[in-house]
Amino acid sequence: MSRVRSSTLSDSLILYFGKYYGKFRQRNLLYKESCFFRDTNWRGFYSEDKELYYNRLLNESEFRLRAILEEDKTYLQVIPQVILRHEGKYFLHRQVKRNEARLNSLCPLFLGGHVAEVELDKNSSEDYIQQALNREIAEEVTMNAKIINKTFLGLIYLDDNEVNSVHIGVAYIFDVDGEDVKVREEGLETIGWVDKKYLQEHIEELTYWSRIVVDSLE
Repeated sequence: MSRVRSSTLSDSLILYFGKYYGKFRQRNLLYKESCFFRDTNWRGFYSEDKELYYNRLLNESEFRLRAILEEDKTYLQVIPQVILRHEGKYFLHRQVKRNEARLNSLCPLFLGGHVAEVELDKNSSEDYIQQALNREIAEEVTMNAKIINKTFLGLIYLDDNEVNSVHIGVAYIFDVDGEDVKVREEGLETIGWVDKKYLQEHIEELTYWSRIVVDSLE
């Protein structure tokens, strides 16, 4: 099991004054930005030394309240993300009514979200990132298909806007044995299964993180 630290700095104060924050009261997995990029200063999609960075996220990260993190560029919130693939085609959906207005009408390849401490099973044999990936699939889609293979693609980091600059993506592909998959989460709608050519031809319709991984797909 990973050695994730649990910080209490400012937590009680935020909880006292922040009852209206909702999801922002949850404690999320994060990493100190200056420590994460201590070896190199890459941006975009990064697949070199990906296992090194994965282990770094597991063993050197900590949990803090989301309410104090969204605009704190000294920390990166860890966002596990997964693309579903079936026989060379990729599951695509559209965001139609989300909290982040800048993403509305754009199409994500990824399913994913924050690693929330309250939703983790600390007795599980799976690490925190794998648990979060499985939870996001269960929450966001109804899937009558089995996962037959998991591939770690790499990491995503962009600092082109305030939202991207405080998040680090951990990108996976899960191969499944069927196409019976539909989005279930409010604010999303199913497009269906598309090939790489379709994604390249509709690149401007994809979310920002989705765009930068398309060329890395098979």
